[in-house]
Amino acid sequence: MHQPRWVPQREAAFALSTSERTLSRMRNDGTLVQGICWRRKVPHNRNSHILYDLEKCIDELSGQARAAQLETDLQQINEKKEVYP
Repeated sequence: MHQPRWVPQREAAFALSTSERTLSRMRNDGTLVQGICWRRKVPHNRNSHILYDLEKCIDELSGQARAAQLETDLQQINEKKEVYP
């Protein structure tokens, strides 16, 4: 069973090789899911510090990377079909 290790935003940004601003964007656009990848230190305080579960963040981001690569591969296959009917 996965026991989350919640880390502060600065540590998460360093571990994920990204900026704190990018983490904020990924939270806002839903790339990193609240309650799974991140949570507030004080849940009902919107100004509370954000904590991240690094393992879940990595899982989520690598899944998206795999999906993007699959989409690129499918586009290339479709382009080849158009060249060779």
